[in-house]
Amino acid sequence: MKKVIRSLIFLLFLNNALATVETLGFPPGVPVIVMTHPTLFQVQNIVELYEKNIMPLKSLVLLGIYHEDELANGEEAKAYQEAFTYVQQNRLTWVQFRKITGRVDAKDLFQENLWTAQFKEIFSAASGILFTGGMDIPPTLYNQGISLLSEPTTPTRSFYEISFLFHLLGGSKNPAFIPFLAGRRDFPLLAICLGAQSLNVAAGGSLIQDIPSEVYGQKTVEEVLAADPDRVHSGIYLGKLFPNDTELMMTFHRIRLGADSVFVREMGFSRGDRPFVATAHHQAIAELGANLHVTATSLDGKIVEAVEHRLFANVLGIQFHPERHTLYRKGLFQRRKTGAPLDFNPLAFLRANPPTLAFHHAIWKWFSEQVNAEKR
Repeated sequence: MKKVIRSLIFLLFLNNALATVETLGFPPGVPVIVMTHPTLFQVQNIVELYEKNIMPLKSLVLLGIYHEDELANGEEAKAYQEAFTYVQQNRLTWVQFRKITGRVDAKDLFQENLWTAQFKEIFSAASGILFTGGMDIPPTLYNQGISLLSEPTTPTRSFYEISFLFHLLGGSKNPAFIPFLAGRRDFPLLAICLGAQSLNVAAGGSLIQDIPSEVYGQKTVEEVLAADPDRVHSGIYLGKLFPNDTELMMTFHRIRLGADSVFVREMGFSRGDRPFVATAHHQAIAELGANLHVTATSLDGKIVEAVEHRLFANVLGIQFHPERHTLYRKGLFQRRKTGAPLDFNPLAFLRANPPTLAFHHAIWKWFSEQVNAEKR
């Protein structure tokens, strides 16, 4: 009973906190970037990218959106409360939050539903949208059973984000649906890691549920870590080997850029460039959704690292993480393995492996330019 009472008090506290930070008003002429899953870490990512001018915008409103049912999950509720507190304590008036309300069944995600009006309102105010990383998507949404290695622990989030992406882009699950971007064809949408996978599922595609076992035939953590580093796609395996070490280095591997990619067409890179990217995923895009095409892969070509949309020029899904603010800190040092000295600095690594740092900056410059062009 005491535990239930404490939970109710905590939820009441959350609702009161939200009442002080949620607003629907935006300054005229200021670009509005909508971001899903606005936890403390995700908000800090954008704050630091903006403050360090890696995201070169003169002004900005960041609107973090989430579903009300996520506040019933203790871990998720805590993560959001940390973000609300961080924004209030640092007087970040340009960071705001918005709840998605109501419940929609899986069978109704790919059509007009209870969320449609809310999605329209958010989209009409937005100059660009970021879909962020997170946990696995329920495989039922791409017509598969649940692998023993899948972790679909945030189904509410997957439901509303995939439905939102479908409303934005359309897809093969309902070809007659007219997507929002049909009226704003140059609207910028950047989908990162889980975001890229959600984009693909929303368009009617499917996923590889576990890269090591399904793609490389690996059964143990040790096998993964003994592989070529360009075939290791997540730092979770190093963490499993050394679960008590919180200062282990990020995992990086190189990617291959497609000749028809935005990286080559607009960002100035060549097809022969092999930038390193920070990677943190055990799932990946399998069958492509409607109107998507692959524009970057792992070096061996087995893992999709970027997709673009054939109809909407500024829709980009990437399987890696250029948004992490920990990539751009001069004073952050990590270990290469447990027992090793704290001598790995991610920023120094980016600089030491050209064109890696320029590649990371170019993604945010490109996105910022598209956002500026779309500001309402």
